[in-house]
Amino acid sequence: MLELLGIHAGYHGVGVLRDVSLRVAPKAFFGLLGANNAGKTTLVNVISGAVRPTAGAIRFDGAEFSAVDPREAVERGIIQVPEGRLLFPDMTVLENLMLGGLSSRAKPRRDATLERVFTLFPRLRERRSQKAGTLSGGEQQMVAIGRGLMADPVLLMLDEPSLGLSPAAVQTIFRVLVDLHRSGLTILLVEQNLKLTLSCTTRCAVLERGEVVLEGEPKQLGDDPRTHRAYMGL
Repeated sequence: MLELLGIHAGYHGVGVLRDVSLRVAPKAFFGLLGANNAGKTTLVNVISGAVRPTAGAIRFDGAEFSAVDPREAVERGIIQVPEGRLLFPDMTVLENLMLGGLSSRAKPRRDATLERVFTLFPRLRERRSQKAGTLSGGEQQMVAIGRGLMADPVLLMLDEPSLGLSPAAVQTIFRVLVDLHRSGLTILLVEQNLKLTLSCTTRCAVLERGEVVLEGEPKQLGDDPRTHRAYMGL
């Protein structure tokens, strides 16, 4: 589904990613691991069109994808749930969710998708009229994921969805992600929780200083001491 070939990217002339090549198969649950500042968020931003690569190529469903902007990425079904959630705190839960369904791709199925989001996250149905800024961290993450689902993703990318959440909220979030994957959704997960990521993904890659240093099945990477060294930034 997604191919990255020799990607280089950075900010203001400072390189972050160096010769990154990855392939994410259809219906995969792909985990992207690494220490802070390894380049994981930059890689997700490159895929979503928020950061333009300085070299290399991206293909999505076999078509060239390297020069698209975020709007076109959304229309093609590449949806990013950002680190930190980035909700509109003074808008209600329902208003935040509906913002995810504004693309021409998502609009025809918006009502059905909203009902699906409420089924996945019953708490959001209860809180639909509450301002997003008054929710707990776990509830806000549910809204962020729900907003992403409202866009009718083909590829759903999540950046650190467990960050700052209680253990109970993390379990709820990951349970929903596993259910989404089982339903056929392709997921790319950037996550700080190594154990959980290895337990639920179908394939993983490890980034270190902007380069892919390991890639393989979760058990293989979990047994490799290089994964733990790279993850801890050692």
